[in-house]
Amino acid sequence: MYTVKSSAEFLSTITSLDESLKDLKLNSVEVDKENNSVVYNFICDKAIGAELKEKILDACEKNTARIFASVAVNITKIVSNGDLINRAAFKFLKENYPSMSIFLDEDDISSVIDGNLVKYKLRLTKDGAEYVMKNGALKKLTEYLSKNFCSEFAGSTEIKPDNLAVNLLSEEVFEGELEKIEYRTVKVNDVLVIDDASIGSLAVYIEDMTDGVQTVCGKITEISERETKNGKPFFIIYINDTTGILGGVYFSRKNTYDKIKKLQVGDAIIARGTLGEYNGRRSFTFDKINGCTFPDGFIKKGRRKKTAPRNYKLVFPEPAQAVKVSTVFDYNEVLPEELTGKTYVVFDFETTGTDFMNNGITEIGAVKIVNGKITEQFTTLVKPDYPISQEIINITGITPEMVKDAPKIDKVLPDFLKFIEYSVIVAHNAPFDTSFLRRFANESDYEVNNAVLDTLEMSRRLLPSLRHHDLKTIADYFGIVFHHHRALSDAYATAEAFIELMKIKYKGAENKVQ
Repeated sequence: MYTVKSSAEFLSTITSLDESLKDLKLNSVEVDKENNSVVYNFICDKAIGAELKEKILDACEKNTARIFASVAVNITKIVSNGDLINRAAFKFLKENYPSMSIFLDEDDISSVIDGNLVKYKLRLTKDGAEYVMKNGALKKLTEYLSKNFCSEFAGSTEIKPDNLAVNLLSEEVFEGELEKIEYRTVKVNDVLVIDDASIGSLAVYIEDMTDGVQTVCGKITEISERETKNGKPFFIIYINDTTGILGGVYFSRKNTYDKIKKLQVGDAIIARGTLGEYNGRRSFTFDKINGCTFPDGFIKKGRRKKTAPRNYKLVFPEPAQAVKVSTVFDYNEVLPEELTGKTYVVFDFETTGTDFMNNGITEIGAVKIVNGKITEQFTTLVKPDYPISQEIINITGITPEMVKDAPKIDKVLPDFLKFIEYSVIVAHNAPFDTSFLRRFANESDYEVNNAVLDTLEMSRRLLPSLRHHDLKTIADYFGIVFHHHRALSDAYATAEAFIELMKIKYKGAENKVQ
């Protein structure tokens, strides 16, 4: 009986053939089931001669199952290059950790080649560095680079320096300011240039501000002059645009100092600055300030419901769990474009009951599918405002003791909405889960506009021969193993079933065309 070797064992057999192959890597394996053929794609940092290549082919043939009638070998010379490594690292992180888009730009990745060792560094915000360390992205990235380049890799993070800022904002004033909503604006009149004419005359409501560079306006309610330890003057300024109060610091310049010093309580200004975090609290730094006239009779416009926040705050995504054991014969099959062309989030809620208006959520489990592969997971227990009956405990295994210290739904919902942002959401018996989602989203003034797919309906349409279409039956049909009635396990099972159902749908459409 033939035993399939693991990738590591197989590669060790090949690299032992010659000293020049010590950095050889098995990049991929292409299997053609119809023709019973296999192609091994290797990369190496050295050119491989015909004689040695023949030895490699011979070793591959000896270590390949006899069911394959044809065995071929490709060897590509790849020399580690800093720019190539940086681009590959950025692409990998964007595709496999989509949530990192808020932390990372391509020029935030650097690498230094020292012999056969490549030291790469990710330059991130403090939140970004914590996210990367928590979800194991560095380890996964190192494994990916090691497989695709003929070097060893070591990764680290570097914290981006904070902008010079002074914390001036009260938590009460700016509670919830990170929520990303549609900006409402106010147009000021009679702009008097102090710093920069390009600021213009249009500002966002203080109430609508999010992290980053913003243009705001308002009447000064408080202004005072201070000095840094080095004797540099700066001003603490508070403004009110009737939608909120904003306080911040302005570091004056020689050519603007006298004009800023003349500003008084009641004067109106329009300013560009940066809202961020300093020592764990919200802080605003005024960068450029102009004088203006605040419009008389200003009436605040109503705002739309909130959409997903800009950053995760409490529950962070994690890398997907490995669900299959990799062997040398794993290969990438062609997946339907409908599956690879969109991002999907498959989710499941455990609840205290079935009536969404009179019950609460006890657990959230979700996984993200990018390019047809499960890449990230999101999971948390939730403390409901409803009792958990013994019947529900028997079904889900979730007890009051387990959730007594868990966050409530209004605290974790923003993070979940961030996780599903820009995704098609998928659930088994979707109306059940989406009714809970929309109810609690509406109570917290959030808007959920994601397209929805239901694997229950997909199964009924694509697998008409099945007598039942519950998740367990579908999982058994596809050979998917899971522990029912825990949210994350159900989400994984539903995601794997969804991928298989999409393949069937694609095959059906393909056959109709033919």
